[in-house]
Formats: sequence, structure tokens, C-alpha cells
Amino acid sequence: MMKTFLFVILLTMGVKAYSQPYVDPLHIRYTYGMNSHSASGTPFSHLYIGPDLPLKLKNNAFFVISPVYEKWNIDSASKETWLPQVSSIALALSAVIPLDKKHWSITVSAIPRINGEELNFENNFQFGGVLLAAYKKKETLKYKFGLYVNREFFGLFVIPLVGIDWHINEHDNLFGVLPGRLSFEHKLSTHFYTGGTFRAITNSYRLSNGNYLRIDDNQLSGFLDCYVTKHVVITGEAGYGIMRQLRSGNGYNKHYLTDYKWADGMFIKLSASYRIRL
Repeated sequence: MMKTFLFVILLTMGVKAYSQPYVDPLHIRYTYGMNSHSASGTPFSHLYIGPDLPLKLKNNAFFVISPVYEKWNIDSASKETWLPQVSSIALALSAVIPLDKKHWSITVSAIPRINGEELNFENNFQFGGVLLAAYKKKETLKYKFGLYVNREFFGLFVIPLVGIDWHINEHDNLFGVLPGRLSFEHKLSTHFYTGGTFRAITNSYRLSNGNYLRIDDNQLSGFLDCYVTKHVVITGEAGYGIMRQLRSGNGYNKHYLTDYKWADGMFIKLSASYRIRL
């Protein structure tokens, strides 16, 4: 759901088993949503910058620092100033702790962030957390389950998590934590990988008039990774956003004042990463 789920799936490299097949110490992603005349609020752009910096501790534990910046610009089909631009800065601090030598590990994350039309602490601060347990069934398969909690501007947001890290064979991997993200990856060659991804996004931002803006999107896409060098990856992605909602309200509740009728539609993404395959 939250962008924070993208942090969670990167935090299992401390366990000696196949997990997500890579980690991105630096990742930059730009998304552009296509125009549609079926509803007023369709075009948008989204910028995401998010490194993940793991530090190895004793007993095969890890501490991961994940600073993030992102920016949304959502326009109508006819007005460029339909909604204000909103941004977010966050710092996810996570500990990955093995509970035994064979099967169990746990990830605990604290995620303070500022979400708003203006990036300041005044009424724009949120705090969330993740508790995620991982069970290694065998060297190529791991299951995950846990809980995500965040104090959104529309109320307390609590969602259960379920995930998988599956090294199917030498060419195929399935990995992710739902409802945030699930990806299938297929190796075409040393320089090219392809596959599909589902992402679910839920975020709220404080506007300068005191209201909040809630953004919900569910993205289905296909991607192609090009390894320009061993570690530098350029990714092209195209897909469709479904069940989109764009609403504003006032107060710590879900009594929305305005529904902006954000239409489902096509989008494209372009990403650049410094990637270490595991």
C-alpha cells in the first residue's frame, strides 16, 4: 500500500537463503500518467528517490537506513493548477534480526516522515512502523507475514502483510510483500531482465488550507531491465492504474469533502538504479 512497502522487501539480505534477487543502494524512478477524458483528474507525474544503505551487525543481523524523497504533481485534463504539488521526505530505520540459525528472522522498522504541500513539521508529520516475520522453508523459498501501521491524516491506517521470496530457477524469481508490491522477474540474458509488477499506493498529504489529500492507486505493469554495466541498471516500464481514488478531507476521519474522480489509465516509468544482485 504505502511507499514504505518498497523498503520492506529489501531487508532480508542478512539471512543465508535466496531472497529478493537484488538490492538497490540507489534508486531513482519517474512515473508519468497518461491523459484521459473519462474523468477530470487523470494526468500526473511522480518522482521517487530512495537509497537503501545496509550496515552489517553482529550475529548476521543488519541495520538498514532508507532515506526517501518523492513528489506528486496531479493535473486535470484541462487545468494545470487543478491541485497543488505535494511532496514527502521520509527516513525508514530498520533492523533485520535472525531469530535462529535455520528458519526465522524478523524485521522491525520505524518510519518518520513529513508529507505535505509544504515540507515542514507543522501539521505535516506522520509516524509509522512495520513488523515483518520471515520463515525460510528451504534455501530457495521464504514466506513473510506481518503488520504495517501508520498515522495517516485521515486516521490510523493498519494493514496486514503477506509476502514471498521464491527463487524458482536460474532464470525466474517471484518476490514481494502484498498489498504493497509483488514482482515476477525473468532473466533473458546477462544484460536484460523482464517481468511484471503489481504496486498498491496509499498516501495522505497535508495541504496549505488545512485539508488533506489522499492518493490511492493500484498499478499493474510490465518492465524491461537493461544492465548498462554490472551494477548500473536502466528500467523501462509501462502499465495501467486501476481503482484509482483521489480525495480530500478535513480532520482525523474518513469523511471526505471532495472526490476528484481520478480516472484509471495508462502510465510509463523510467528508472535508474545502482544494483547489487545477490
